[in-house]
Amino acid sequence: MPFDISKFAKGFDVSESDTELREIPLDKIRENPENFYPPLPEDEAEALRESIQANGLLEPLLVVPDGATYRLVSGHNRLRALRDLRANAFGMDYKTALCRVLPPMDADHEITAIIEANRQRKKTPAVLQQEAEALTEVYVRRKQAGEELPGRIRDRVAEAMQVSATKLANLNAIKNGIREPNFASAWASGNISEACALEIARMDAESQHQLAVWLEDEREPCALSLVREFNAISHKLDHDCKLAGMPCPNARAMYKAFVRHGTWEGCCGCCSCCLRRDTCSVCCQYVQRKAPAPVDEPVSEPAPPISEPKPGTDWQREREAFGARLRRAREATGLDKEAFSARIGAYKATYSAWENGDIPGSARFPELARALGVSTDYLYGLTDDPTPPEARQPQPEGQLTIAGWMPGSCSPAEPGEFVVLVDVGPVKYFRTFMGWDGDNWLMLPSHQLAEISPSWWLRLPPTPEKGETV
Repeated sequence: MPFDISKFAKGFDVSESDTELREIPLDKIRENPENFYPPLPEDEAEALRESIQANGLLEPLLVVPDGATYRLVSGHNRLRALRDLRANAFGMDYKTALCRVLPPMDADHEITAIIEANRQRKKTPAVLQQEAEALTEVYVRRKQAGEELPGRIRDRVAEAMQVSATKLANLNAIKNGIREPNFASAWASGNISEACALEIARMDAESQHQLAVWLEDEREPCALSLVREFNAISHKLDHDCKLAGMPCPNARAMYKAFVRHGTWEGCCGCCSCCLRRDTCSVCCQYVQRKAPAPVDEPVSEPAPPISEPKPGTDWQREREAFGARLRRAREATGLDKEAFSARIGAYKATYSAWENGDIPGSARFPELARALGVSTDYLYGLTDDPTPPEARQPQPEGQLTIAGWMPGSCSPAEPGEFVVLVDVGPVKYFRTFMGWDGDNWLMLPSHQLAEISPSWWLRLPPTPEKGETV
């Protein structure tokens, strides 16, 4: 590999005229222990041996004296090729190599010379990181020795390597962050991208191990899209099915069906918690085999009809109204868009699009409501009152109570007896009777504390006296 001695020599007053070309026996040339560059792959090494056989050594080795021997600065692959040829039965002529001998130099200049000699080499990001680490150590030693080096060392290293300081910071984060041996080996050999390695480095050691097992089980390569998929399903899908500590066996089918632009849409998470598990086309088979909890003679009620969008609805106006409500609620928290999007774990651009009229997936509405301290009805535009149900005062007894069911999040104003609907299954409510003592719901007629709070309640009228007419 060509080496520009004039460019390197500026650092310590050595010119090409100070060097000497000399034939040196191969046995007196030692590889440099400071050389961290990997050897050529076998196919490239074979091509180098064939070139030397056909044309001779086109570029001299670069060495420095080391007692009775010489230490390589540049030409490690050429030296290995010459030794391989000498070991061959037809290679007895390869006993010496033409070398350019540099004057003795200190360790820091020697390391710098090795790096400069390999400037044109094709390198993996892992090798770039090793270069940066070696140069950083050189600059630190020079600064400690009293040399005046203005600016930050990282910026000087980036300038010397002709890369950005941000890239060097990312490479250092990858080196220090990757703990799983499989990923460390893949990174060192250049088999995973820098973006993918950086995503892995941000995970803790246990998550990295789980990712490695998951990729092996799924027979998938390590790619950025798959690492992001694993992160999404690991955090979104809490489950108690087959594999403790690993993603749900149905996770990939759910990810494919419900994730759009990195956001879960129309899915609450684990199928065992979903009310639509009996009808969903991607519901986990493990959950479907679970028998429903037994109930005592539930009263069957027809399922409510699915409401269809009203014809002629101005969806553009609806979207603009949603964005305005979202912006007012966010401003009431005192947070700007960037801070609020970080609170809910969304990208700033994604959240900004919502305030500009894009509608998020339904799974996002409860998260937004909790973070904003408003009700989901307010975000949907069903009410102008942003107060969440749990923050409201107990409802007065009156026409509203008599006219229909009251939500379980509201408490009756006075003690009494009530007919209630309890959520015990995925589709229907179970109707029963309970009492309210002013603080707790009680089972009737035992008056024991109810284990499950009602989802809806309706006050019973006073029981008429026997013989009384209405």
